[in-house]
Amino acid sequence: MYTEEWDIQEIKHLKKKKLVQDNIYMLLLFVILVYFTDSGKHALTIGTFFVFIWIMVALTLYTLKTGRSIGTKTSKRVQKFDRNRLGEKRWKRNKIIEVVIVSVVGVGIAVLLFVTDFNSLTLDFPSYPFPFLGAWLGFNIGELVRMSNLHR
Repeated sequence: MYTEEWDIQEIKHLKKKKLVQDNIYMLLLFVILVYFTDSGKHALTIGTFFVFIWIMVALTLYTLKTGRSIGTKTSKRVQKFDRNRLGEKRWKRNKIIEVVIVSVVGVGIAVLLFVTDFNSLTLDFPSYPFPFLGAWLGFNIGELVRMSNLHR
């Protein structure tokens, strides 16, 4: 197996840059969530999540099938590093697990979208953003821990 030499400091910098990009995407998604929920368009809120999740599934399946990543230069470089560091077999297993988990969540949201009566649904402001914010915080903590664990 060919192992490429990587500059760990450069990778840490790229991972920090990617984390900022990911946080911008999350902020955009959060603003959409708040806007649609506050305007009473709950079906649109759930539908937006549904679309984002299936886009994630499609991109991950494309990467799994072709081996090529989609994204910014930073994202592609970080994914190439992760793939090289994990090894092909482990990387592929992780991608398959990612597709399965995100697909199950996507199916759950689809069921929610078609079964729930959104006219009777009320979301109070103090409670509905907490799950999203908790996931966002957990994502950031996880990425920071993974960055701090990088070494030769």
